[in-house]
Amino acid sequence: MVHLRIIAPRDAAGHAAELLEASPSVCNVIVFEGAAREPDGDVILCDVAREDASVILSDLKELGLHEDGSIAMEAIDSSISEVSQEAENAAAGSPADAVIWEEVEARTRAASSSARRS
Repeated sequence: MVHLRIIAPRDAAGHAAELLEASPSVCNVIVFEGAAREPDGDVILCDVAREDASVILSDLKELGLHEDGSIAMEAIDSSISEVSQEAENAAAGSPADAVIWEEVEARTRAASSSARRS
């Protein structure tokens, strides 16, 4: 599982929450209206099956959240929850084989930036 922390402008937050709630591979969706200050907006937390994380991230980016808000991602080492297990079962493939392309891009960008400074 992957945990997402999303800062969404208020005009896009409803769409983002609906998108997340509609996916069977997403669980534990929490919305804090007006909680974000910089950037301003709503805070949305959720957990996503690794196998579908790139698809969900792509859908969120289509809403412009990476431009007008923020999307942070972190790996969940373990989750003790039937809901999480159901989300993982809903995703096609194996979590061990899942590649989150946004994670690969971020690490490549960081490594490239570090190498240029050396």
